[in-house]
Amino acid sequence: MINREELQAATYATLRAHPTSEQAQALVAKLASMVEEYTIHAGLRERKRRDTAGKLQYATGAFLADLLRPFEVEEHEGCWVYKSLNKASFTRAPVGRHAFNQLYNGLEGLGFLQHVPGHKVSEEREDTGKYAARFRATPELLRFCTEHGVPPAAVLDHFEFEYELPKHPVQLRKRKLKTSYRTTEPVGKPMEFERTPMVEGMERAISELNEFFAKHTLRGGVHQGYVRIFQNGDDPDFHWNKGGRLYSQHAGNYQTQSATRRQKMTINGEPVAEIDISGSYLTIFLSLYGLQLDLTEDPYLLPGLGVEHRGAVKQWFVGTFGSAKPIRRWPEDMLADDPSLREHRVADISKAVFTKYPVLRSWGEPFNGRTYSWADLMWLESEVMFSTMLNLMREHQTPSLVVHDSLIVPVSKAEIATERLRRRFQDQQKATPRLKTKLA
Repeated sequence: MINREELQAATYATLRAHPTSEQAQALVAKLASMVEEYTIHAGLRERKRRDTAGKLQYATGAFLADLLRPFEVEEHEGCWVYKSLNKASFTRAPVGRHAFNQLYNGLEGLGFLQHVPGHKVSEEREDTGKYAARFRATPELLRFCTEHGVPPAAVLDHFEFEYELPKHPVQLRKRKLKTSYRTTEPVGKPMEFERTPMVEGMERAISELNEFFAKHTLRGGVHQGYVRIFQNGDDPDFHWNKGGRLYSQHAGNYQTQSATRRQKMTINGEPVAEIDISGSYLTIFLSLYGLQLDLTEDPYLLPGLGVEHRGAVKQWFVGTFGSAKPIRRWPEDMLADDPSLREHRVADISKAVFTKYPVLRSWGEPFNGRTYSWADLMWLESEVMFSTMLNLMREHQTPSLVVHDSLIVPVSKAEIATERLRRRFQDQQKATPRLKTKLA
């Protein structure tokens, strides 16, 4: 039986990889030959064509690498990959539509591939969205690869994934049309902007960071360079000071993985440490008023509310900092994501928050001649993270990855990264952050 959640967790098949070892090259050549023979005998193709043989072999290597990549981590679930079969999705792609159709039909016919066609995401009639087609290797294909010297867990020892670093890593978005509380993806429509000397200088720094990390080896996750996305570019007060987070480009990147999966990553063969700023936005907001967050207490444990309310309290801050004023009821999209929030009265949480942090009553009101929003807090946070990563690279030759308010480094560099992150935050915000380190 196919697990729906596993289908949702599928990773993107980039179709941009090639075999590097002799074993993988021989395996790919054999598979491509088997696919061609099968599709001819099955009547899917009329005859062999020399002009398409090379295309099929490249497609075979690229797709096989995508199918095997989920198995590089010890604990893998589902191992589905997705790829749209829409004609437009193959425009200017390294693998053409005809070659891919022949490939997946051949692999499926040989018993090497399981395929789930694109289907509706939900049962709601008004939801017209669809998933792209899902694919995964069958046990037969995994055995076949192992027998030919390419065990799935060693996929990165036998294949090289190809990608291009972004040429223009700064992007700008318009203000979002409605309030959104999901912070994993940038919001708002892209907009054109002038690449001033300041912007060009920023792009050079991001490219330097991208090129530096590209020289290191990441296992257990995918990273193909950052783009830095600024928000609210059509705001009259915009001066490259809103948003500004670093986003790992392309679907299926390490930022979309769970914290548990990220902890299993390695950089240059070394386990990683993830250093998190606990209550980042809250700490930054308090610092604007010259206040220091109490580092001895959990910021989300409030007077009069037990530990069972902690998750809801944290969501109260998410909702409030994503709104123009402190929330008075749970936003509908937050309830859709977490129906259990209905069990917690917003009024009770607000009362407890204002008791511990009275200044939160003023969220959304003018202060020192301006009104702060989520985009301002995001920019202040992003400046700390970006400058810390540049410092680690330039002064300590240390590769790092960011997940918005947390920094990932090789575990041997956790101490220096923690010290640098704390110092950068203190220098910028005149406050000390509450840092937590997660180890594998």
